[in-house]
Amino acid sequence: MTSSLPPRHRLIAVLAVILASVAGCGSSKSSLKAQAVGTTVVQSPPSSAIAEPAARPGGPVTIHVPVDQPTIQAAVDAALPGDLVLIAPGSYHEAVKVHIPRIVVRGEDRNTVILDGQDQLENGLLVAADGVAVENLTVQRYQVNGIIFTKAYDDTATDPSQHQILRGYRASYVTTANNGLYGLYAFFARGGQFDHSYASGHPDSGVYIGQCKPCDAVVTDMVVEANSVGYEGTNASGNLYVINSIWRRNRVGITPNSQDMEKLAPQGDVVVAGNLVVDNNEANSPSTGGGAFGLGIAIGGGTSNQVVRNRVTGNRTAGIVITDLNNFQPAGNQVKGNVAQGNGIDLGYYLSTGPNITAMGNCFTGNTFSTSGPDTIETALSCSGTNTDGGPRLMSDPARFAAEEPPGVDYRTIALPGPQPSMANALAAPARSAEGQRPNVDVNAITIPAP
Repeated sequence: MTSSLPPRHRLIAVLAVILASVAGCGSSKSSLKAQAVGTTVVQSPPSSAIAEPAARPGGPVTIHVPVDQPTIQAAVDAALPGDLVLIAPGSYHEAVKVHIPRIVVRGEDRNTVILDGQDQLENGLLVAADGVAVENLTVQRYQVNGIIFTKAYDDTATDPSQHQILRGYRASYVTTANNGLYGLYAFFARGGQFDHSYASGHPDSGVYIGQCKPCDAVVTDMVVEANSVGYEGTNASGNLYVINSIWRRNRVGITPNSQDMEKLAPQGDVVVAGNLVVDNNEANSPSTGGGAFGLGIAIGGGTSNQVVRNRVTGNRTAGIVITDLNNFQPAGNQVKGNVAQGNGIDLGYYLSTGPNITAMGNCFTGNTFSTSGPDTIETALSCSGTNTDGGPRLMSDPARFAAEEPPGVDYRTIALPGPQPSMANALAAPARSAEGQRPNVDVNAITIPAP
């Protein structure tokens, strides 16, 4: 039985003028259980609904793997809300499904507790319960996703808008590498956090948040590299922060975007701040084909997003770009106080409807940059509210900014990452579940990162 979720598309590069030859769409996913590139995924029927258990009468306990339970799956099945599943070093060839809410799944050591799908299993950790936290471990070589938080795999809704919303999720000090589509993935989930984690070698995106409004989520202190896309947020809106992270050597760094292949469009109200977005032109990276290349931060058809105080350098096509996508028009986006230099074009604004473009509330101000399209972007698209409806023209020679996408490599051939920083005091730190709370981020305190 196949999941009823809508198809998933990567960013469609509609920067046809600014980007010249970059156009087309990414691979189409017929469901969250889509076939991974170059592999065959065995579809499995959705699990039966499981009634939420009560907390343990004597209080939370720690379940050790493999001392108390021989496998991770057996441990999470034996857990009750509030419990900690603590995993000893070793390689675990399991596809784990979590249906118990408010538990913590933690490795004793991030680099030696390894869930390894051996390019045969579907998802490393499928979390379909509220308030679950995953900490301090590595998930690699699964055919589809490293870690996914969603209830949409298991419910019986035929209308994608009627899937149950997962409330509360967190992945901290986690490494995801060389999985067939996504590293960290949250879909139709609210009240989450990805932090102090690493993602590389994914043919779609290292970090993905989709179909949520409000998302009430934070992505922070990440290192994401050698993926097709670093962060992708399709129809992910509302109190969502992508901050203080490194996005490097992907094909595209960060892209909040609107798509008609998922519900809750258009995308909007995301803060992208304090990030280092550098050299997203990596030919030795996987790709589903036909996507964009050489983009730092690209807002596709999004609304009311803030891109502030990021450092965006060395992206061959463009540093920061606002554009339309799939007939969704960008509106009310603000690009302020960024350092964008050494890109094919540092700042750009383009609508595919014609060479004359209207402001629609999109604006640029206080940025450090050398090149832009239009050339006088901070005057023509000022945040002072003085834009004229006729809008400016684009640069006269867009071909000089073109960056043709090279063929992608097989994700299974990407070198696995080296050791990453482990969580402090992993053996003794108390379990802290991921209650779905609204994040409170002081954006004004976020500064431009060092080069």
